[in-house]
Amino acid sequence: MGTTTHPKNESIHNEVIEIYLFINPIDSTCFQAEKEVLRFIEKSSNRIHVNFIPVHNLSTVTQYLSTNNLPKSDLKLRNAIHSVSYDICLYYTAATMQGKKKGRNFLLELQYELIEEKKVFSEDLILESAKKAKLDIPMFLEDKELDFTIASFEADQKIACGVNAFKTPSCLFFGDRHKEHGLLIEEGITVELLQALHNPNPMVIEARNQIISKNGIRSINKTSLQVL
Repeated sequence: MGTTTHPKNESIHNEVIEIYLFINPIDSTCFQAEKEVLRFIEKSSNRIHVNFIPVHNLSTVTQYLSTNNLPKSDLKLRNAIHSVSYDICLYYTAATMQGKKKGRNFLLELQYELIEEKKVFSEDLILESAKKAKLDIPMFLEDKELDFTIASFEADQKIACGVNAFKTPSCLFFGDRHKEHGLLIEEGITVELLQALHNPNPMVIEARNQIISKNGIRSINKTSLQVL
């Protein structure tokens, strides 16, 4: 799992945080959530382990169609979106074989081109994004075709299912106050919300509990992350 480490004031900032962000790689809301999580990491003085987990199933395709006001009954369009999303998930999984950070950089580069620049998905765009992320291109292309890559992707799907992360984006947050039971955030994933959830000040416990209740944030047992 990727790790980002920052200098710490041991008396205050000694918390270890784990974040699992479940995403649809072609969805703009997920792209924004990724940037919010990375901003949270930049602003934090804690040790943070973060993992972007791609989720791909019929529900994520339907959600994408609905979010973008696209016809759900267009079978050709649905199949095209299903295919592109699946390919990107496998490419991203292959990129992470060279390190979680490089994998995230590849994904962010590709998403920027697809979502911000409105470019059409293609192998050339994949290679361009891989080069910008400084991936070993021959290794990257070889890894994408491995059974191990498919198995790793399928393991991620089991994790998403195990924690009931059926909506994308969803963010599972573990901190010192939530070591064994993390908080699953299914909407409104912002740096401000993440900061509020991990605020170490005991005086804000009631306010934090109200935030959790108001946003419909659910508690998830850490054992749900285990892939059997």
